[in-house]
Amino acid sequence: MKFCIIYKYSSSKDKSQLGKELEQLSSILNDLSHTTFIFDRDVKNWQNIDIPREESSKMVFTTIKECDGVIAYVSHNELSEGMAMEAGYAKALDKKILLALKKNTDSPRVRSISDEHFEFEDMEDLKEKLPSYLNKAFAVSQ
Repeated sequence: MKFCIIYKYSSSKDKSQLGKELEQLSSILNDLSHTTFIFDRDVKNWQNIDIPREESSKMVFTTIKECDGVIAYVSHNELSEGMAMEAGYAKALDKKILLALKKNTDSPRVRSISDEHFEFEDMEDLKEKLPSYLNKAFAVSQ
């Protein structure tokens, strides 16, 4: 399956750490024979390139339309209008949404429309929990 990974990036305090975590999530999914799209990796190559919101949104929306599902990755409590908008678009297209919440974080808007959500402590815990939640949300065989 192909997953679009959505996340809060623009005002994340430690963008380097978030990038590493998203790469690890992608690697876990690749090991499970899935492919991923991460906007800042696949379009911007993790560079600080300014792409107008309407242009970047079109790119992400096109990918969401083409993917099998969405994984929303939340690593802090800061509100993300962009992530909520992307999740809402996915829901409007009847795409499944899996919400992965780092311990002590939440995203009430996205959680309210997600098909499954779970909390994880660290990337090792995420790796352990992800397959069963993928199966619940997307009915994929591992």
